[in-house]
Amino acid sequence: MTRGAASPPPATAELLEAAARVTRRFGEDPEYSRAGGGNSSVKVGETLYIKPSGVSLASITAASLMPLAIGPLLELAAHGSEETAVPGRDPVMRVAMAARLRDEGDQRPSVECVFHALIPRRFVVHTHPTTVNALTCATDGEAIARDLFGDSVVWVPYTDPGLPLAREIDHRRRSGPEVGRAGTTEVTLLQNHGLIVAGDDPAAVIERSERVVGMIRELLARRSAPPGFGAVVSAPQPDPALVKRLSHVLAMRLGDAAAPAAVVFDVSPEALRLAGTAEGRAIVDAGPLTPDQAVYAGSWPLWLDVDPVADWAALDRAISAGLTAHAATRRPRPVVVVVAGVGLFASGPTPRRAETARELYVDAIRVGFGALALGGFRALAPAERAFIETWEAEVYRLSIDAG
Repeated sequence: MTRGAASPPPATAELLEAAARVTRRFGEDPEYSRAGGGNSSVKVGETLYIKPSGVSLASITAASLMPLAIGPLLELAAHGSEETAVPGRDPVMRVAMAARLRDEGDQRPSVECVFHALIPRRFVVHTHPTTVNALTCATDGEAIARDLFGDSVVWVPYTDPGLPLAREIDHRRRSGPEVGRAGTTEVTLLQNHGLIVAGDDPAAVIERSERVVGMIRELLARRSAPPGFGAVVSAPQPDPALVKRLSHVLAMRLGDAAAPAAVVFDVSPEALRLAGTAEGRAIVDAGPLTPDQAVYAGSWPLWLDVDPVADWAALDRAISAGLTAHAATRRPRPVVVVVAGVGLFASGPTPRRAETARELYVDAIRVGFGALALGGFRALAPAERAFIETWEAEVYRLSIDAG
């Protein structure tokens, strides 16, 4: 690893500035990214400059892009083992940390650096657009994508992140119908995950991303999924006094001995539809639709039925019973609580974490109802969900966001 932080040559500096600008363009748009999700990179010769793990796309600067030697990443992709000695760890990080070209302390590069190295374009941007994930989480998503985009988009079935996903992306890109033809596709849809767009200039990346989102949005409109993907539910606004009582009791019950939890309430049209319909209950009970949902909002929300005129003591008993039943299924303490007919509450150790959980779960609601408009949704399978919940790289990402 080279010590120090010498200024890059002018041509490199210009590319890094361009990469930072296009990264922030997507990071500042909540359609494409929330919290520390997504990643981006630019290649300069034999160096890959990539977003650090857990850092938001919106906050990236040219100086914060982390330089890695590409050679070790390609060697890992070609010959590395996917087996891990420690459950939850990924072989990528050992190689990636050694490939850093300047002193970054304990800061890690994105664990997806291998697929960035493998995609043979200068700029690569990976985002998690809500509109796109309505399609990638649909049960017939692959067939719908084929009808919508033809051979211009590569579909990658859900694959565990890290080295397995990098290899699967590379395999699908190399074996697609467009290989060997002019205009090889630079758009990849990842089932239950998101979007990868590549190009040799930022304008192409932006144009391709916006085109994909726009085409899927038009499809959702034709399938009677209104803006936000959730039909407006005719339901009265909840009693503010009830919301206050629920927020207080949940803060006590979801906190720890040191402090109550921070709790935020959401009564958007999406939340009302979730809390007031059978389809909403099905989305809650199915588990996470995407890795981001599992990481930031928890895999298993708690569904509660409460008496709207219950007093403090009765609400406390109902919430305690619900949490006990939730724990009995060996599920971790919920981050999100959906109260039937009322709305949703999101919690966290800090107000920021609670707000992030709320944002990510409202996005998940939009994804779920959007997928339903396309014929049905696919939640993460048990093994896929368990991998995300225990993967050390995701624990690290969440800890960085918390900081």
